[in-house]
Amino acid sequence: MISDSPFTLSHDSKLDDLLQANKLWAQQMNHVHPSLFPEFNGKGQQPHTLFIGCSDSRYNETCLGVLPGEVFTWKTVANICSHKDLSFKATLEFAIRCLKVNKVVICGHTDCGGIKTCLTHQREPLRENKCEHLHEYLQDIDDLYHENKSSLKRYTDLTSQSKYLSQCNVARQFNRVMENETVQEAVQEGILAVYGLLYNVDSGLLEKVTSN
Repeated sequence: MISDSPFTLSHDSKLDDLLQANKLWAQQMNHVHPSLFPEFNGKGQQPHTLFIGCSDSRYNETCLGVLPGEVFTWKTVANICSHKDLSFKATLEFAIRCLKVNKVVICGHTDCGGIKTCLTHQREPLRENKCEHLHEYLQDIDDLYHENKSSLKRYTDLTSQSKYLSQCNVARQFNRVMENETVQEAVQEGILAVYGLLYNVDSGLLEKVTSN
């Protein structure tokens, strides 16, 4: 059991707790950055980066040390970027063509639930637990696992295997982002850089996987 938890809210938190936590957060932000909300965020957004990440609760764009208004964000389970996903394609268009970001970060993470589900052969049981959509969604990660099955034999423990497959997944999704027409046009024009990174949940540190 974790003692002295750093977390603000919990499963027992109610709406009033959420609103009070937000009030305290806003007060703290206004104290440290008094012009952030009224002079910057209140007058529109001009993000420099699109952050594509996993929906995992342990990390988001704040791992870059940024403030609200700097990064446009799209998160989904296991940071899967599918050409069939309208939300994915619309996000790229909006971020690059409308908001004019000049960086795209595809950021996976260690200890990923989607990765470990396929790595430990727990995808099929999802159907029995009424997670049919999740089962179908993770087909991409299951394919990734089978494609890298021989390479995974180099690693003897689940933690190392999971990290390696997470790195492979970042590279896989990076390639899909690079195949997108909107991204290709911006890269060819020299106005966009694309990075594939991995976030380590046990240290908070990022490491490079690939870049254009």
